[in-house]
Amino acid sequence: MPETVNGIIGKLLKTKMKLTVGEISHAKFHEDGIRLIFSDGHEEKVTVKDRAQPGDMLRVTLADEKSDEERIVPCEGPLNILYEDQDLVIVDKPAGTVVHPSHGHYFDSEANFLAHYYKAKGAEVIPRAVGRLDKDTSGVLMFAKNRPAAGRLFREKDENTCRKVYLAAVIGHFVDEENNGWNEISLPIGPVPGALMKQQVAEPPIGKTALTRYRVIEQTEENGIKMSLVEAEILTGRTHQIRVHMAATGHPLIGDPIYGKADDRYRRAMLHAERLIFTQPFEGKQYCIEAKIPADFPVFRINT
Repeated sequence: MPETVNGIIGKLLKTKMKLTVGEISHAKFHEDGIRLIFSDGHEEKVTVKDRAQPGDMLRVTLADEKSDEERIVPCEGPLNILYEDQDLVIVDKPAGTVVHPSHGHYFDSEANFLAHYYKAKGAEVIPRAVGRLDKDTSGVLMFAKNRPAAGRLFREKDENTCRKVYLAAVIGHFVDEENNGWNEISLPIGPVPGALMKQQVAEPPIGKTALTRYRVIEQTEENGIKMSLVEAEILTGRTHQIRVHMAATGHPLIGDPIYGKADDRYRRAMLHAERLIFTQPFEGKQYCIEAKIPADFPVFRINT
């Protein structure tokens, strides 16, 4: 049968466990790399040419060696874990915290905090961020706990089967035709010469293809200022993509000091990663993990 490929271990590893040729090759030379747990409870090391029978269980141990750039100093800090299993962990990152160590933030990133969390538990885990959030963007953030899981999750991300849904509070109200379902912004984005990190809408070759989908959730007015709450997905992943695209359409994010206007009431660009939809890389089950809207967001009556 196609599902069991006649029980041949090597084919099961490829078709059912989705292991790569390189992963299988490394496992073959590991003492506990490929083991078969028989229905009677005893287990043996097996080769890719051996066969499994109904009721047997296959266990594979994959090496996860640290590279120099993955050596993260464990530092204690606040963590809000939304979901965790043997392959990944998802946190609710607060605004103002960076994802991984960088200039000026070598010991206070989410990766530092996770490294401390696992060290305290006595677990050998190298947290690898799958995707990124700007320092001032809050919300769902995924880390892979091992290299094989990271590879599969990045593949999901490239294929847009791992999706992140954002909420953005923007200046202004939208015209009627923009209030009915999903809209698209397709404008190339590239760096502003001489400005660190700042991006702009620019024609190729400076600008790279960028596509954002959004829909209007609610519109309100506060102290004479019109504002809207939009739900957005990015299908390309350019730096500051939602912020640049919304500003280009005349609706900069509230509080955005770079692409809009600073606001004393809102100390950051009002962008929140609300939902993450993904498939567990080895089990194949789909999940949707949500992070609550933070308290510093403008208040809207949300009708989804």
